[in-house]
Amino acid sequence: MAIIDQKKDIFGNISSLNVLTDSFPKLPDFNSFSSINNTTDSGQFLIDLLNSLVGFQAFRDFVIDTITYRLPEIEVALKDGLKDELKSTVSCGVNPSIPSWFKNGESGINVKVKDIDFFDIMKVNPDSLEGTLIYRDIQPQLDSADLNTYLYYTIQENGNPENWGNSVLGTDILETTFLSNTPTANNVFKFTTTTNYDDKNLTEFNNAFIDSISIFGAPNTKDSAKLINLIFDEIFGSIGSSPSVNKSKTQLKKEAEINEVLDCLINSEDDVISDNFFTFDNETIAKINLIVDNKKNGIKYLDSCGNIPVSISVDDISDYQNSIDATTTKSEELQAVTSALDNAADTQASFSNNETDKLTFKTDFFIEIIKKLTRIVASLIISPKLMVLFAINHQIIYGQGNSYDGPIDFLKKNKKLVKNVSNIIRNIILELLLKLVLKILSEKLIQKFAGDEIEKAKNYVSIVLSYLGVPQEIIALIRGI
Repeated sequence: MAIIDQKKDIFGNISSLNVLTDSFPKLPDFNSFSSINNTTDSGQFLIDLLNSLVGFQAFRDFVIDTITYRLPEIEVALKDGLKDELKSTVSCGVNPSIPSWFKNGESGINVKVKDIDFFDIMKVNPDSLEGTLIYRDIQPQLDSADLNTYLYYTIQENGNPENWGNSVLGTDILETTFLSNTPTANNVFKFTTTTNYDDKNLTEFNNAFIDSISIFGAPNTKDSAKLINLIFDEIFGSIGSSPSVNKSKTQLKKEAEINEVLDCLINSEDDVISDNFFTFDNETIAKINLIVDNKKNGIKYLDSCGNIPVSISVDDISDYQNSIDATTTKSEELQAVTSALDNAADTQASFSNNETDKLTFKTDFFIEIIKKLTRIVASLIISPKLMVLFAINHQIIYGQGNSYDGPIDFLKKNKKLVKNVSNIIRNIILELLLKLVLKILSEKLIQKFAGDEIEKAKNYVSIVLSYLGVPQEIIALIRGI
């Protein structure tokens, strides 16, 4: 049976089950589900399954739960994955020593700011309204526990070496000097180890560096606030289009190209990564140009009702962040996250007077977050705080002074690392979606069947999902649901 027929068979069974359990008596036409095709996009298939089983409420609850509770799990998995990938990339089975030229007091590794800051973060003042939405732990400045904040204030200390690590680890591991002018380039970071790490091997340095950073911000700050800010900027372009940031079309185009490559890497089911991922055909260029125009204007368009433009202001985003940061318990944080996302969904829905369209717009808002969540988190892998580490390792692998020609060239040269780490995020989100789908499906089955029939249904779903490209290690988890 072809994949498309298997998918229709599943949705047909769910439609019958919904009628028998007095819920959702009629599904939309099968062809309205974007996963009804012969491809193996397991993420979109699971989204369509949720839509057929429950709809809006399931998407809303999934996003809120993931943002409020699951980010520490994602961070730990990402850090473990980064350690493994870097060790595999640089060590070849041994523990290489730190090169003498990278040690404290030596020539070090020189990297242009633009070669670690693909998103122009360092051009935004942390003390501005927009800066408070980008940086974390701002008040300590050079002693911040957010590496991005530390880098910004190091730039303000032109020529003075500043240390990183003590604010998080209790010991300094990296010395950074910003040099506005050098014989070969302007606006350069010079990196060396501190004396504490001169005698360590490279794996020890890499692991300590990874332990020193917080992927979603800084220790003792709310990860959920940082991720919500990223989501709103991704969907609406709110921060980048604001008057005090005002990213150029050239910069927005570069970011859109990065996102396009990340999407290709994340969605690829093949181990061999095509060079076509890093070039753009005319259709893709047209899509990128449309994204740039919308983000420059700080809007997104709703597809129905005449392409209505929708926006979220930076003032609203700041209010959401302040509400989340002010919470002291997880239940309070949950309430603040829920309020922020509900308000944004209601804003999107408010542009229609039709109640059916309102629900569709709200549902689409949460579906869009789920679809883009892996890539939004993956983009943090190439933010300045981790690009420092990658740039250092790049020169250690390829030779002092060796670099890459912009973000697309970096992604191409490090495609295996980026794909493997992105897959960690993708698999966690797929696992969470699978658990939710099977939980809801089991609840419906309990109303109709009992015992052995439920086990048969689980086995059936497992087999079908295996045909649809869902990783085996995730499918194995359904036995515990």
